[in-house]
Amino acid sequence: MSLKGSVFQKLDDAVQSADPTTVEGVQILAMAASAVKNLNEGTDVDEDIYKLGTPGEIGFGVATARDEDWQKAGLVPLSGHDNIISSNYANYMHMASGAIMVHIPKHYFKLTGNLPEFSDTAKSGYVLDRSFINASKELNGIFVSKYSGTNNNGKFSSQRKKAPLSTNSANNPISSLDGTPSNTYGGLYTAVKTMSSKAFLTPIYTYMMLARLALAHGKAATSTAACAYIDVNPKMPKGNLNNALKDVNDSSVTFVSSGYSNCALTGSGEPFAKTTHNGQECGIADLTGNMWEVASGFIRTDANGFLVLKESVDITTIANDSVTQGAGGAYDINLYDVLDISDLVNSNNAWTYLGNGSNQVFGFSTDRTSDTYKRTAFGIPLATGVSGAGTTEFGNDGLYRYLRNEMACMVGGYWGDTSTAGPFCVSLGVLRTFSDNFAGGRACLYAL
Repeated sequence: MSLKGSVFQKLDDAVQSADPTTVEGVQILAMAASAVKNLNEGTDVDEDIYKLGTPGEIGFGVATARDEDWQKAGLVPLSGHDNIISSNYANYMHMASGAIMVHIPKHYFKLTGNLPEFSDTAKSGYVLDRSFINASKELNGIFVSKYSGTNNNGKFSSQRKKAPLSTNSANNPISSLDGTPSNTYGGLYTAVKTMSSKAFLTPIYTYMMLARLALAHGKAATSTAACAYIDVNPKMPKGNLNNALKDVNDSSVTFVSSGYSNCALTGSGEPFAKTTHNGQECGIADLTGNMWEVASGFIRTDANGFLVLKESVDITTIANDSVTQGAGGAYDINLYDVLDISDLVNSNNAWTYLGNGSNQVFGFSTDRTSDTYKRTAFGIPLATGVSGAGTTEFGNDGLYRYLRNEMACMVGGYWGDTSTAGPFCVSLGVLRTFSDNFAGGRACLYAL
């Protein structure tokens, strides 16, 4: 570690020991913030700000993007984007849409039982996360919308304390965006393109990456300053999911109504840090409950079975939910590989839940061509990793099994889902032409 890196470690130690409810603690935090700012404004830029960080520590789960990357993505950095204790660490604004985006750096992972471990570099026993592969190329990172999709003057955006977009005319519909996208789950592929031609509907493997980061962070953290949600089980991000603008497990977490049913405004959870993937204000919010989000990259047809997006496909070119083979739409089967998950999803039209005693929940392989790697990347657990109730370790998150032609994959749950909702929650039960007031989505950007 560089001299500057060692200073960051000492500052992190001071921050974690500070009590923010006391005058002394507030002074320590203020001095640490000032010191970090001064360090980052120096000519000797600390390389640690570009790394994923260590589970359980402040700054984990996000990282500063290099200048050339945020510039290519059409972003501008928020003040504090390079300060690990700033609420804006790794946060950027998309200039054309006003969307707030969070940068997750390229990293590798492995699973030891149910413990995810991470590396910033390729090491033996680790494998590159699927989120950093596009059109057969490895990418430096991915920018993920901080909040569910919102409408900013006709453009798909991601802004705090706004009504989330839905796929139904009754609740802030996506059809009100430029070009009047269809109020269907499949319409979200067109909706995100109003943000930017480079924007794409967040893929299932990116949601699963965020869930793994949350799981590892919750397991490792010993301080709520580093991970706010660890004080109430499950040690996972909290959300709007008790049908009364509160978290079902932690009643201290409350939300502001959007004005429709028990839907909440985006990012309105308080304490806010309890609702993000890394338990810090710099993280990605509302991954548990509030709105089901349609995830790209994972489909099914009766003729072909379950299909997962090929690594060779450029996801940014998918502009609609066309089913025409060879046309490049989201339901063009030429873009996908077959994934056999029949040991877990067959004729069962019902919920099952993640966790089965001490069993390993997700499989692991360093071979990216293997079904094992693909299952884990796309959120499908081992057949022996689920049970009728699940485990608190995985938030009792649910998997809805269904054989649906032209399936649209859904994640996270909505405001009334209680026990099924969570970062690992996946539903395989809906059709791309469905239209619901509790379903929306969020966008991502690559530095292309």
